[in-house]
Amino acid sequence: MHSTRPPRGAHPGRGAGLAVLVAGVLLSAAAPDAGAPAPAARPLTDVTLLSFQATWCGGCKRLEAGKVVERLQAEVPGLKVERVDVDQRRELVERYGVEYTPTLLLVDAEGFPLGKVRIELDDPGATVARGVKLVRRATGR
Repeated sequence: MHSTRPPRGAHPGRGAGLAVLVAGVLLSAAAPDAGAPAPAARPLTDVTLLSFQATWCGGCKRLEAGKVVERLQAEVPGLKVERVDVDQRRELVERYGVEYTPTLLLVDAEGFPLGKVRIELDDPGATVARGVKLVRRATGR
């Protein structure tokens, strides 16, 4: 009988990718091959910000009141945003492992997660700044 659990002390996915928290921005990237060139920046048209929200979510209402998504789009003209209702789009919630709302997740054209924006409900400007930093890092803008 084979277990699908990793051995004790092993880290699932190690070598397949990594996640790093940089200045409040959770960045995900595939682990580089030794000697491989740095990945080219993606065009802005190849990234989408997924905004996971729910109608019953108080934090989501605060995010909306702070106009965080609109401010991000103003700071990064051309940024595509898809609002995801967690009650209606369960497949996306499960695919990306969203555990709470609101969640802002940047994905590439194939749906690979590039990073998650840490949300400060009491400081929408800080959330916007983190989102802009994540998009610029992913797109080289």
